[in-house]
Amino acid sequence: MRTHVNKTYQHTLLALACGAAMLPLSQTVQASGFAVPELNITGLALSNALVANPDSLSAIAYNPAAMAFHEGMAIELGLLLVEPDLSVNTGSGTVDSEANDPVAIPAFTAFTQLNETWSLGLSVNAPFGLETEWPAGTYDSQYPPAATIPTQSKLEIVAFSPSVAYRINEKASVSGGVDYYWMREVIFNGDINAGMPGSNPGADLEGDGRGVGFNLGFMVDQGAWSFGGSYHSEANIPVEGRVDLPAGALPSFLSNRVDAELRLPWRLQVGVRHQAMNKLAIEFDVTRTGWSSFDKLVVDQDQLGTNIVTSINNWEDANAYRVGISYDLTQATQLRIGYTFDETPQDDQYFSPRIPDADRQLFSLGVGHTLSNGWTIDAGYMYVKFDDRSLDIDPSFVHAAPNESETNGTSAVNGDYESSVHLLGIGVKKRFM
Repeated sequence: MRTHVNKTYQHTLLALACGAAMLPLSQTVQASGFAVPELNITGLALSNALVANPDSLSAIAYNPAAMAFHEGMAIELGLLLVEPDLSVNTGSGTVDSEANDPVAIPAFTAFTQLNETWSLGLSVNAPFGLETEWPAGTYDSQYPPAATIPTQSKLEIVAFSPSVAYRINEKASVSGGVDYYWMREVIFNGDINAGMPGSNPGADLEGDGRGVGFNLGFMVDQGAWSFGGSYHSEANIPVEGRVDLPAGALPSFLSNRVDAELRLPWRLQVGVRHQAMNKLAIEFDVTRTGWSSFDKLVVDQDQLGTNIVTSINNWEDANAYRVGISYDLTQATQLRIGYTFDETPQDDQYFSPRIPDADRQLFSLGVGHTLSNGWTIDAGYMYVKFDDRSLDIDPSFVHAAPNESETNGTSAVNGDYESSVHLLGIGVKKRFM
């Protein structure tokens, strides 16, 4: 009987993982920078405060060490619908981003207990991504002639994270694994400001790439109190693509192939959870993201290394503070709420309309209901409110980097930026014993 279940589980795991990876992954940022921390529906409802939870199967996506506290095997599949609302007022009226349409983000997690000590798991999710698209003319009057005016920016990144957990004893476990990042698509389009309205030629860049990092985790369950932490390393993604420039921008003997490198930041999340009453549990987490690694993005022509685009970011490492509360309304139904304050890594000095970031607050709620035969249905909702951000940089300010082709953090990006995001998710879990 166990052999039959294992085969069924393995086939289902493969099919769902492949299916999740193929779903659309256009995203708007929900967390600082271009991070997307919502890894499943339970996490969505608890504002992603799950790293120290030994009871929930959904914690495995946030901390694979949680596998050691569960028996048998399980599969979890969720779908998040994201509706962003991003706009800017540059002084001549409010303009909405054309990437404000609802998008879908899939999430998949599975694990199996190999024996009383070892467990094996796999998560497929989208921890990073963004899309902004400013209509032509949004910044024409502000950017200097010959400068690149950002129009569309897009990142679609899928992470495949196989992990193994080891149970040290009844109270403690550790885990380790690989993070394989597949950048399905990167778009970095812009217009070259010709200084005359309606005559700006386009410069379109598109590519893809792959990179590898690692993850580590631990969890300690002391009964009423539990502690946990997970770490995902930095990862470099070499990007290969092509650029379409205005006629004559490149010599005829050069190809339009380009190279770049996107550096994904490391992430550290630690938390403590307290079972305050039989039905009530509270978790507090802190997430620190190493955004200082995202210092610049350089795009070079493939053959000679001729620079096409240089975008200086110089971001700072940033923290997010999370609280998640769960209440067992009945033996089968759990209510969930959460809150996060998330710091931006982007200061005014290098602000870019490609990623118009700001401090934000995340408010979430949801419910989980267990059915018969090991099935559970989860639903969640989150509202993300960005702080309004106004930039009024003196036109005389010029960066010291003469090779920067995108004028981040200058008067070219002045404006009043407003952002918010609605997220709605539904998921299912199936436990096999």
